[in-house]
Amino acid sequence: MSHEAIDPQRNMPLSIVYTLGIVTLLYVAAALALTGMQPYTDISDVSGFPAAFKSNDMNWAAQIAAFGEVFTLPIVVLISVMAQPRLQYALAKDGLLPPIFARVDQNGNLWWGTVIAGIGMVLIASFVPFDHLNDMICAGILIAFAMTDTSLVLMRYDSPDHDEGLLDRMMLWMNLTCFLWSVSVTHFWDYLLGKLVALVCTYQFVRSMYRLVRKCTPVETFGGKTRVSKNGVGDMSMTSSEYFKTPLMPYIPCLGIFVNLYLVAQLDLLGIGLLLAYLGFVAVFYFCYGIRHSVGNNGGWGTDDGSVDSDEGSSLYISSTSLPPLA
Repeated sequence: MSHEAIDPQRNMPLSIVYTLGIVTLLYVAAALALTGMQPYTDISDVSGFPAAFKSNDMNWAAQIAAFGEVFTLPIVVLISVMAQPRLQYALAKDGLLPPIFARVDQNGNLWWGTVIAGIGMVLIASFVPFDHLNDMICAGILIAFAMTDTSLVLMRYDSPDHDEGLLDRMMLWMNLTCFLWSVSVTHFWDYLLGKLVALVCTYQFVRSMYRLVRKCTPVETFGGKTRVSKNGVGDMSMTSSEYFKTPLMPYIPCLGIFVNLYLVAQLDLLGIGLLLAYLGFVAVFYFCYGIRHSVGNNGGWGTDDGSVDSDEGSSLYISSTSLPPLA
């Protein structure tokens, strides 16, 4: 969707921040209203506001709230269905998914991607229990946020010349220690082993942060010397005021990693196990397919619209700028 925005380098991050801020304020305001009507232990898991209004003998308000829930739910699903094929299209253009996800019909629509995404959604909704599905979706979003924070540090810093893999190792240690610390404190704090694991993870996290700050240097070009596109397409100078830049690097992204993984650890152990199994499946798919077909792993992006040559012919691909805008 950034291809359809005006000045996306600056406006997309700002729009995300503003959206999250507005949603957070509205969510907090709704939570205050809900807990003001009913003790939090009595709030319904599936129909909070209608049940709360009904418990206060406000049946007319309960009916309005229930209608609002039923009316907005299909809209949320529709928005998800509209956005999913575009995400698959972007991944397929980068070589991380098979080319069929970037194939369009004669009218320029992502027909195959929409059909495949729709079938997947129907199967998951039909056979996966809602409790597990809800946990997986929430955890998946938090993992994506943690990966974004990690990627930002990797793109804004470089390892020293004498130890080129230092930054990658430090970020791996940070993610691992944050997750293990959170699981130990949340689920195993009553055991001695849990306390020992938490202590070791705290030491390793602080050590990794110290080595990152002291030994890894900020980059002059976004992506650094090893992660910038090999042909120079899309290079951005970090000294330019044209782009939005996250302040207080690398502390804000590392704090984000910790908060996101701590929230993931609040799942029950079965949910954490399912999440790890899913991440394992994704990792296997990447190392079996994505790593061999990734555009970034095979010379970078070579054309103005970001597309690359394909054996299946350029007629199967369209520039993301030519996609019809989302309503």
